[in-house]
Amino acid sequence: MEALAAELTRLLDEAIRDEQSNEEILTILQRIKDEIVWGHAFSQSESGTALYLAVGICSAARGHGEDKRISALHKVIAEAHYTQSRDDDIRQTEALWWNIDPVPDDDERLTLEFRDVTADHKTWTVNEVWPPETVEGSQGEAFGRVAQRFRVQANRKHRHPYYPSLQFDAILKSGRVSFSALVERTVADVVSDLSEERIVPFVRNDEDNHAVYSSSPARHFDAWERTLPEWCKTPDHWVEPTPPPGFVEGDIDQLPLKEQYYIKVPTLLMGGTGRLIIPSAKQPNVISRSLFVPVRKLQNELITFYNLERDADLVPYSAHLVPGQITVDAARALLGRVVQSSTEPLPDWDAEPGVKRRKINKYATQTLGYAWGLQTEEGKAAWLFCMDFGSRGVFEYVLDLTGQNRTYGDWRSPIVTRTLCCAWLRVAVLPADVRVMKAGSNPGGGETSVDRRTEPPSTDGVLPYNEWRDRTDRWKRALNRKRNAPVVEVGPDGTFVGGDLELSKGDVDEFEAEVTGAKPGIWLMAIEPSPREELGEDEEIDEEAKTIRIRAPATDPEAAWEVVGSFSVDSGIICLFSKHALDAILATGTDRQAMLEAFIDDDEGDRVFVPSGVVVSGNDGGYDIKGRRDAEGSIVELRLRL
Repeated sequence: MEALAAELTRLLDEAIRDEQSNEEILTILQRIKDEIVWGHAFSQSESGTALYLAVGICSAARGHGEDKRISALHKVIAEAHYTQSRDDDIRQTEALWWNIDPVPDDDERLTLEFRDVTADHKTWTVNEVWPPETVEGSQGEAFGRVAQRFRVQANRKHRHPYYPSLQFDAILKSGRVSFSALVERTVADVVSDLSEERIVPFVRNDEDNHAVYSSSPARHFDAWERTLPEWCKTPDHWVEPTPPPGFVEGDIDQLPLKEQYYIKVPTLLMGGTGRLIIPSAKQPNVISRSLFVPVRKLQNELITFYNLERDADLVPYSAHLVPGQITVDAARALLGRVVQSSTEPLPDWDAEPGVKRRKINKYATQTLGYAWGLQTEEGKAAWLFCMDFGSRGVFEYVLDLTGQNRTYGDWRSPIVTRTLCCAWLRVAVLPADVRVMKAGSNPGGGETSVDRRTEPPSTDGVLPYNEWRDRTDRWKRALNRKRNAPVVEVGPDGTFVGGDLELSKGDVDEFEAEVTGAKPGIWLMAIEPSPREELGEDEEIDEEAKTIRIRAPATDPEAAWEVVGSFSVDSGIICLFSKHALDAILATGTDRQAMLEAFIDDDEGDRVFVPSGVVVSGNDGGYDIKGRRDAEGSIVELRLRL
């Protein structure tokens, strides 16, 4: 192949130099297409590189580049160069990592036990101890063949197929020796150097395993294009994640080019470092089956990762979670999603005017990642396991959810999963999610955004009423700006409450209606013209009739409506709240009655959206709250005709 490549390179160089015809150049290119096999080693060689460069120069030369036949052949050769070299590289790597030779039948057999003593030979704490592996071999074969059987057996159990452990040492009477140095020695020779008969103590050197990442076949494919061997399957106990609002299942061919959308990718296809995301993982104890990966289409069949800037504000202010106050349900809702976190506390929007805020470098303080695992301790959320977004899932980190600023593992270990400081975190709201909100609240287009302060953080301290009212009034104004998408968070309790606000505002009062079973997440609020199908047979069409609508994005417009709650009104003030959000804001004040009265719009009816829900004037009488459900039975949309 080297000699053939040199000849073809010479012919192409001469064709360019002598200004030969396009027909003569086409003949040479056709020979390259038919006769050259772009093996990985050949493609990297001097002759292979020279030939491929000559093809590119020839195809771009004056008088040749305009010939569509030459351009077409150049494209075919380029595709062959890439795919043949890639496939050959994958075959060689897989053979090196996973192929084993059978035990010879014509020699005395024996069984060796490989015993993990890594913890005794590192200067840092080692918590991962592999159970002993028994491996068959023969006295006269090379020890390297037996070592390979051990590596394949052990890696199938304890490592990801994309990133196996390859570096091991054996502890012999003569000292600590790398497996690679024992390759040519016979099994009998190595056995004679063991302290215990037929027991091979071994040390894992994962800190020296860097080459596995640069040579892994996974590097050739995006996560959604990868495959896994039969022995690496998602366990049944891994949990199904909650989809983001902008996730659309099914055919994506009709989606516009360059716009962000999500692909649901099995978590195992990401791989991480290869040590944690494995089917046999014992920690973390809650692992997401899939991740929702932001992507975009560049061409009809070309999909690529969607770039996100980690210093952008991708989380609504009210949706931030603060370590130390995060429930298990709230932490589980993060799994499978892109999360943003920061080492800096939230800004104090309630600071007195003129108070200078410290300037923060958001690129240095904020992090984006895929949340894939949750570790609980004593029934509480303890650690959130993430893969760095920028590295496309190769580098991993953990966030301490307890608020105690702990460090995960031994900081001295070069392979420990790094702990990032965390002042707040939350699911990122991406363009696909905002598009859904726009479509629901602003039909016909127009500028809409998610305001960063539209709901109250539940972590504030108790405020005097005047301060509470001023702050809440600012949030009300933000919620009702036309450019903003008015949103409300439905908590893990999945509950809405509603009724006559005047009859529900006292300290011992309760809301007449309570709707349970709603899907947790960020819901969109709207006041819309009443659908005509809501009118009874004897009712006249009222063009001014309005309907409160609150929904989780991406609901099924064909789902059936059902009555899920009802109440009566005598004061003309109708309210519908997310119980979780309402409890959070009431917890930051002292006077329930005054706080609820502050929600009432005394102006011109243009501030109907309040932190935690909707408060609006209406007629006295009875009201039905209608809802519809998703395929899992969770309520995902409510409406209330005024």
